[in-house]
Amino acid sequence: MTRKEFLAASAAMAVAVLFAVSAQSADQASIEAAFAKVRAVADGICTVTDVSLRLKSDPKGKDPLEMWRSEVKENVSVTGAFVRVDFTLVPEKGSDIKCRAVLPLPERWDGRLWGQGNSGRAGSLPGLDMYVAMDTAAVTTDLGTTVASKKYHDKSIPWAEGVLRDFHWRATHLMTVYGKRIVTAFYGRPCRHAYFNGGSTGGRQGMGEVLRFPEDYDGVISVLPDNNAEVNEIALWHLWRQTHDADGKALFTKEDLVAVADAAIEFRAKTDPKPYAGHIIADGRFSEKEIDEFLAFVARKLPSLAKGDRLARLKAIYMPLMHNGRCYFNGFTPGTNSGVNFHWGSLLSLPHFLAGRGFPQSRWNEVGFDQIDMYLKEFTPEFNACSTDISAFVKRGGKIIMTTGWEDQTIPPSPIIDYYERVCEAHGGIGEVSKFLRLFCIPGCAHGGGKGRIMTGSPSGPQMKKLLIDWCEGGKAPEKLSVKWPDGSVDMPVAPYPGLYTQDGNGAWRLEMRPRGVPRIDAMCLETKTKGIW
Repeated sequence: MTRKEFLAASAAMAVAVLFAVSAQSADQASIEAAFAKVRAVADGICTVTDVSLRLKSDPKGKDPLEMWRSEVKENVSVTGAFVRVDFTLVPEKGSDIKCRAVLPLPERWDGRLWGQGNSGRAGSLPGLDMYVAMDTAAVTTDLGTTVASKKYHDKSIPWAEGVLRDFHWRATHLMTVYGKRIVTAFYGRPCRHAYFNGGSTGGRQGMGEVLRFPEDYDGVISVLPDNNAEVNEIALWHLWRQTHDADGKALFTKEDLVAVADAAIEFRAKTDPKPYAGHIIADGRFSEKEIDEFLAFVARKLPSLAKGDRLARLKAIYMPLMHNGRCYFNGFTPGTNSGVNFHWGSLLSLPHFLAGRGFPQSRWNEVGFDQIDMYLKEFTPEFNACSTDISAFVKRGGKIIMTTGWEDQTIPPSPIIDYYERVCEAHGGIGEVSKFLRLFCIPGCAHGGGKGRIMTGSPSGPQMKKLLIDWCEGGKAPEKLSVKWPDGSVDMPVAPYPGLYTQDGNGAWRLEMRPRGVPRIDAMCLETKTKGIW
């Protein structure tokens, strides 16, 4: 049997099985036609590499940052057959964007399409079982970085310009365009609503869609988002500089930095309300006076850290990073485990950029603000997704649920709060902004791999998706998230910023409003290209 005959026989078998499973909703001829229409979506950019019936869950997608650990906790299982479509997008020579769509059988489809974001440097396809289990269609992408997978871990090699464009914004938009075409071809009608769900890099993907292609989605879940991408890169560079000497030798151990984080919890225990006091920090914002008092507490508790200039270096981590009167980063949160990232391994783009400008790893110690300014000028506009001009998305009724974690060691909360405050200033104040964007600052929440004291990554995925659907389709704005402590002893409500739920003496929850604001980042770090992106 030739390869062509084998493929034809396999397709016929898949159609026969699909017909048997879906006999109530369509005859064999219509199913064959649906498969043919999906394949016909292919054009000069898109190649459909596989359309197949699946009777059980796909293998779990690789997720190096564990951003969707909470989805696993939901015990997601696929109970019915579905169709999987693999397709590749090549918008320019050198691009190789892998994408996957999953489609419930017609009688089970809820009429929605979800875009699923990636994490880190991507380079693989996230699992989509959670959507099949919800009887909803979904699409995802490797962001075009699988083609660079052998290179992007080597920080001495710059990425190609086309791969950067795909990673920054193009892959997400094109997967959405062709995902919608595939949905329409298969079901014979377009989706009635399209939503995006992503965290970390995926959160930046979602905000990039809001800013650059506001017609793509009706609502976006942006969890611990890397939308202030350049600021976060600078923050990790700053962390490395403060925790290493001029020769690149570490001045702290991981154990030192964990002990400092634990000391912050103990320091705040005398002022934090119930149930947070002594367990987690309720609100990660510290004044300079509080930072000084906290570090004096550290010096008493951990005398070895008071030697040399190590306390001054710790203070620099928590304070705004200033140079020539400009704020490049507004500070890490005390209580965050900086020991996870006090190296260059977590940086996504800065090392590759520097390598292309004559600064390989052997010269990282020489990198200063001149190189950082060059990075901002040449790299920022297409990597960032933090423009406040979201009016086109808002005008068409779009909604955004955004979260940040007070223990996030990789994407610090202050830049996200800064972004939210800027949106409030640009769109009529927090009252108006709460109609389309709500930010939840989660105590005890760290980034993927950070092992926060309560959680890592996203709150319950089904909870977040339902909140967004209820808001977009039912007009019910999300008033709180529900987060369980690891031991199950506390079911903690999380209010939209700047609210904080606390417990009274009887354990009843009450809502108090905290002061707003964080130190402001200079606009040069936030430039975002949204017009003429093609």
